[in-house]
Amino acid sequence: MQSFISPDNHFGVWAVLLGVCAFGLYGERKGWFRSMSGALVIIFSAAIFATINILPSATNPEVPVGAYNFVFDYIIPISIPLLIFNVNIKKIVRESGRLLAIFLIGSLGVVLGAVLAFYLIEIGEEAYKLAGVFIGTYTGGSVNFIAVGETLDFLESPLFSATIVVDNVFTNFFVMFLFTIPFFKFLQRYYPGYIELADKKSTPTESKIIKSDEKQIEKMAIVLTISSLICAIGFWLSNVLTNALNISVNIDLLIITGLIVLVANVFPKYLEKLERTAFNLGMLLMYIFLAVIGASCDLLEMLTVAPSVLFFCMITLVVHFIVIMIGGKLLKISLKEIAVASAANIGGPSIAAPIAGTLNMKKAITPAILIGVLGYVIGTFLGASVGFWLA
Repeated sequence: MQSFISPDNHFGVWAVLLGVCAFGLYGERKGWFRSMSGALVIIFSAAIFATINILPSATNPEVPVGAYNFVFDYIIPISIPLLIFNVNIKKIVRESGRLLAIFLIGSLGVVLGAVLAFYLIEIGEEAYKLAGVFIGTYTGGSVNFIAVGETLDFLESPLFSATIVVDNVFTNFFVMFLFTIPFFKFLQRYYPGYIELADKKSTPTESKIIKSDEKQIEKMAIVLTISSLICAIGFWLSNVLTNALNISVNIDLLIITGLIVLVANVFPKYLEKLERTAFNLGMLLMYIFLAVIGASCDLLEMLTVAPSVLFFCMITLVVHFIVIMIGGKLLKISLKEIAVASAANIGGPSIAAPIAGTLNMKKAITPAILIGVLGYVIGTFLGASVGFWLA
């Protein structure tokens, strides 16, 4: 069914995406949603517009939406440097350990869930391929989907199209769920709160930060220039390295992250002055990305999915969630860190970084990207290995 705003009406799509962001942020500040975060309202609002066909769905590969592609191709890369303008290498190393540990536990949960689903759901001779594909895609994001599918000869399977729909739609619902985890009151009683290590250097007081700055436009131009330059160099360098090393893993975000970390540690004093402006701009771009995530959640599209594939996916994700929550409890890891690590498993760095940013975990954005890229590396190996073992 054709949406009210056609996919090629780019300004119409942008108007709704930005309007949803403005509604979520303004409503959160006014207290309209009580304990619900503005980020979650943005996702839900966009999902409703996609379901009632106001917005075109972001999951239909036959009808590409230029505005959505622009977000994935340009908005996400340029927002990464903006969000981590003032990073410290020592702190990244020190604070990555907890996220890495819970990420690996989450990966174990994915494997256990897929194996359990293999034995519980009657799918047929290709069940092992389905298990391998879901392990791959839920260990580091959809970037591993095709690689595992090709390895297991799954791309020509009649289950392939249904699996694509589940991966694109149901996964986004799980990501929406991850946003809510840190706000569940009954869970907060059993998990520690998230506390970021404070910088040794004195930082401006909140009252000084809030004061209007006549140089804000100048700062915005500077931070956008720096971020764009880093992205330009990052994409070029990523292309050079992938060709030279003959690898198929997408390392764009990894290279971009490495470059901004390098620049931030070479020129710490200069970038520190621009951090507030850069972070605010980066967060606005992330909120637009969240609106696109919402537009990927077409409720009616779920009705067209083969029930067996859907249940297979649900068992995998439920076991993953149970395992990662138990692991987080045993390691005394906060709900926010669990949500970010799970997002790195399920969606990769492009999902984990925005969740860290919207949960106000500035120090965790870089580690979230790093563990997400690690998922790229191990996801294909895990998915193919377990798939062949089950066969």
